[in-house]
This record gives sequence, C-alpha cells and structure tokens, in this order.
Amino acid sequence: MQPCLQMSFAESVGGTWSSLHADADLVISRDEVHYLRTLALSLDDDLVSQLLLKKLRLARILAPADLPAERVRMSSYFELAAEGGGRCFRQLVHPSPHSPAYGLSIASLLGAGVIGLRAGQSILWPDESGELKELSVTQVENCPGLSSWLTAVEA
Repeated sequence: MQPCLQMSFAESVGGTWSSLHADADLVISRDEVHYLRTLALSLDDDLVSQLLLKKLRLARILAPADLPAERVRMSSYFELAAEGGGRCFRQLVHPSPHSPAYGLSIASLLGAGVIGLRAGQSILWPDESGELKELSVTQVENCPGLSSWLTAVEA
C-alpha cells in the first residue's frame, strides 16, 4: 500500500499555473536567476515561492545584454493592470521596509507575477485565494532617465 501524498494549496496552484503557461513568453536575466531562486526558497509565503520557482523553470534565461528593454526585471518601472483593479504605476524592488511608495516587492504575489513579462503582455495569475485573474503589463521602462515618463504617468 502506497502512502497518500497530499498536494499543498501552493503546489496545486503552482502546478495549474505552470501547465496553463508552459509556452508563455517569459524572459529573465541570467544575472537575476540565482538571486530569484534563493529568494523564492527563503520566502515564508509558500504560494509566492512556488509560483516564482515555476516561473524560473519556464522562462528563457538570457544574458543581461540580450534582455530586451521592454522586459520587467529588478528595478524596472512599469504600468500594471490587474483584473478587478485599475492601472497602477510601480517599480519592481527588492524586499525592504524602505521601498518607495510606488515600489512593488519581488517577494509579493504581484511582484513575482510581473517579472519576465514584456510591455503589452498578459498572463493569468492567481490572487491570494488561488483564483486566476488576468495580469497585464502595459508599459515598461528600464532607463535611468525616467523624468519625462514619470511626469506623463503621474499626470
């Protein structure tokens, strides 16, 4: 008789998400992979951890110089539209109590959702209850000189 193996909520949601997005166009910088994997393995939130690890397994890994400018990576500024919510302007940041008000931690569910996406791309991404909702990145900016874009977004 084999032991009964129960799948956790996070494993179940992560498995469903990865099977739905096996061919998703996800691209992550080779310089960020080790950091993101280490972060995912250290998180207390099992759902974010599972999803970030699944995303890393599905993503194409490119050298930083080959990563297209329109991809969300650490420190990117982007506009996000989530189903059931409005559009918001964010910057993908490292987990820190000193993040700017517009910062979105990579250790959060939404932060893990946007990394690797390109401007104009949408995916289904679970909310805290595991319900899949559309998550869209409408704009991405990776340049140090953001003043004109920030002014336009905040207007």
